[in-house]
Amino acid sequence: MASIAQKLTAILKELEANSDVTGCAVVSNRGQIMASALHQDIDEKSVAAMAAALTSVAGRVGKTLGSGDTESISISGADKIILTNPLKNSVLIAIAPANAKLGLLDYEIDKTKSDIEKVLG
Repeated sequence: MASIAQKLTAILKELEANSDVTGCAVVSNRGQIMASALHQDIDEKSVAAMAAALTSVAGRVGKTLGSGDTESISISGADKIILTNPLKNSVLIAIAPANAKLGLLDYEIDKTKSDIEKVLG
């Protein structure tokens, strides 16, 4: 039987295979990698810590401004888009080229979030 980390990694690889996502990870709300499909040149520990911090700060800003629970956070750069999506006790972070179709990314990420939540319970 596959471990939870193996199941999550398979889900992340499926996201990459079915979309423009070029790297992704599931991190705990405390900033620890749970599963990763990031490239080897990316510092996973730093990405995990920053994704958790970004999600926490965005949540506080959203509550202060009355936007409700944070559903997603996007960073649009000249070369890449970074999308973070809070889950129950974790965060899905995905990286895609700047010219990726956001509607298709949102669709695939929503499907992936559902699959991750099934594994994590």
